[in-house]
Amino acid sequence: MLGRFFKSGFGILILTPLVILAGAGAMVGYQIHTVTHPPRVQDAVNPGDLLFRTDQVQFQSTDGIPLSGWLIHGERDAPVLILCHDLGQSKTVFLDPSVGLQRSGYNLLLMDFRGHGDSGGTGSTLGVEERYDVLGAIDFLRTRRDLSSDRIGVWGIGMGAFAGLLAAAERKEVAALALDSLYPDVYGYLNQVLFKGLPPATSKITGFASVFYAPYFQWKITKATMARTLPLVSDRNFLFVVSNSKPASAQTAKQLYASLPEGGQADKNLLELQKSGLSEIYDEDRRKYSEAISSFFGTYLRVHTEPPPGAIQVRVR
Repeated sequence: MLGRFFKSGFGILILTPLVILAGAGAMVGYQIHTVTHPPRVQDAVNPGDLLFRTDQVQFQSTDGIPLSGWLIHGERDAPVLILCHDLGQSKTVFLDPSVGLQRSGYNLLLMDFRGHGDSGGTGSTLGVEERYDVLGAIDFLRTRRDLSSDRIGVWGIGMGAFAGLLAAAERKEVAALALDSLYPDVYGYLNQVLFKGLPPATSKITGFASVFYAPYFQWKITKATMARTLPLVSDRNFLFVVSNSKPASAQTAKQLYASLPEGGQADKNLLELQKSGLSEIYDEDRRKYSEAISSFFGTYLRVHTEPPPGAIQVRVR
């Protein structure tokens, strides 16, 4: 009976769009899977090679994923900075800029997100569940008697920035955040990655494809947006880093920066570079980036707790 219905003209009329929809969903799902399952980057360098005093540490995310990291020691009572890499990278990307921060006295936790480096898990939710990794890192730091875990900073890039900000909304210990290439939500990130280079006239395609994003992630991404999160952390100090080589991303990040209120007990700062993201910057931009990061944490999360100076405003063009 059912087979006879689908062989009829009316049945074919109903079945055809369902087949097209299923095919489109499978295609979008495949593309998302490719993006969210990058190959693991293996550590080619060890902090010991740079003469750091380092512990190889293992801890768990708050949802039970085993994680790996390097705890690089600075001064005993100095703040801890959690360094959060981007999608497809590993903790190694922060080794070079760690030199100056460690010499300034900071304790540093370089961590591998789930599905990356030496950590467990597979795949990525582009920062949504990775926030549990950052929360697990904070909880781990609380167990260390040789560290002062009540003053924490986060430096995140891309996915790491997104995850770090979500985690900061749940942990008051995070006082200062340097956020490089922060995106507003997973929808916006996927639209940029999956349809990069397409003309604006194809916006209907991205709108259609985005229908499949939430089901792919089992609806976990719907509430994880910066519009919801930023008002919860308006009492923290921020440095936003944007890359002007990616106009759409830069504009979005500047809008997020502008959405934070001025004044009050916290400050916001903006650093504009031609490129950002550590792995893509060299020479003058790398120097400006490193100096801005050091200046930011040195102002708002001092190694020695003297009264903080006035606000800084970092603007590099």
